[in-house]
Amino acid sequence: MMQKYQLPKSLTEPLVDKRDSKTTASSKLKLFFVLLTLVGYYQILFVPLAQAFTENYSSTPLLNFQQKEQKQTNLNVLQRTVSLEESFIKASQNNKELIAAKYNLPVAKADVQIAGAIPNPQFSFLYGFGPAFRIILAGNPQQFGWQETILTAGKRSKQLNLARANYKLTELQVAALLFDVHNRVRRAYAELAAAEAYSELTESQRKIALELSDIAQKRYDAGKAPQSELLQAQLGVMQFDTQRRQAQARLEQASASLSLLIGETPAYPEIIDVDDNGIFKLSAQHTDLVPQPDTTLPPLEKLLPFALTQRPDLKLAVQQTFADRRALTLAKSQRIPNLSVDCGYQFTTFKRIQPYQLALGPVPNSPGCYLNFSAEAPIFYQYQGETNQARETWLQDFRQMEQIKWQIAADIVSAYESLLVSRANIYKFQKELLPAATQVARLARRRYEVGKGDLASAILAKQQYQQILSSYFDSVVSYQNAWADLEKSMGVPLKL
Repeated sequence: MMQKYQLPKSLTEPLVDKRDSKTTASSKLKLFFVLLTLVGYYQILFVPLAQAFTENYSSTPLLNFQQKEQKQTNLNVLQRTVSLEESFIKASQNNKELIAAKYNLPVAKADVQIAGAIPNPQFSFLYGFGPAFRIILAGNPQQFGWQETILTAGKRSKQLNLARANYKLTELQVAALLFDVHNRVRRAYAELAAAEAYSELTESQRKIALELSDIAQKRYDAGKAPQSELLQAQLGVMQFDTQRRQAQARLEQASASLSLLIGETPAYPEIIDVDDNGIFKLSAQHTDLVPQPDTTLPPLEKLLPFALTQRPDLKLAVQQTFADRRALTLAKSQRIPNLSVDCGYQFTTFKRIQPYQLALGPVPNSPGCYLNFSAEAPIFYQYQGETNQARETWLQDFRQMEQIKWQIAADIVSAYESLLVSRANIYKFQKELLPAATQVARLARRRYEVGKGDLASAILAKQQYQQILSSYFDSVVSYQNAWADLEKSMGVPLKL
């Protein structure tokens, strides 16, 4: 009979925890400490991240953090203040381009010295050895002498006149470069003032957007506005972050340009603070960069005659014409050849007793002096090419002077009209547009704050105000550029 198979009791009986009570209590205590540690890690790691993620979309602390971060970044850039007059002085003393150009003056002065130099005489000495100088049949004497070139037709005085005219031309070129550097410094300083005003404009616009965001936050907290309005108002604040970075970069670039013009080598980012940007403010303030828009301008009819006597490029053209006329006079004198004078002393070193009975007796020394005149014979070529070239260059100078005069008139008219237009626009913005836009934006914001208007109307009024303010900023920049253009067209620094 087969024996029935039975499972072991260890598998059929219910499981029973046979550990003692001490072991069970110890395990529960360990489990408690593990859970407590996990809760601590959650509070340290995950809760701050969740709060930061929530703040990024639902509240404004992140904007404040970005503002602090922006201020901290700006603190890493060095700042200093430079006035316009100080910039002019530094540029005239330390500008690298101007320093290099000033070396042309001693070079031109050396050309004057070279042109007035008298040609040095040449010494020649001939002494030979061998039968050619010992035997009377060859008859070669020993000799030494001097050669001198005599300039004819006043070539030396004509060379001096040309060199002096070129030296005066070099002086005018340095003066023209000095004025050009002066005008570029004015433009660079104006650009720096515009960059600084643009930065302040960005901050003021951001402040307005931040005020509107605060109003939206209060209405949202009070349950009077949906979250979409709050997010829309916060988005209007965040969009200025890129503009702030652009304004910072523009400040640093304008500072580097001005630093280079005043003779400094930009080695690190810095911001040069201008003390002369009052023209960008709504109130009339004194400024050395440009006069106030209500300043009386001289009539256009008086500007052109004055510019014709002061423009550096016209002075250069006149002096270039004078120098080329001197060059034509010198070229004509080349047709008369120079005279070469040669004089010296000769003697013989023949053998006293000649071989082959070439002489009947002892041969004595036969000394003597000589005088030789030589000159070029201009038979085939009389320097017609040099003369024609100098004449055509001189005639071309007159056409260039006429072109410069026409350009001066066009520059003055263009700059003067641009100045009048920008002055009129600035007056319009200051007296009418900006006050009206400010009032409209303030009323729209107030209506939204008390619940009588919607956010879209407040944002639209704010955008209109920002657009008008930006247009006013562009008009002021155009006004500064117009003054720089007028100064350049007049040819002299304008005393404002």
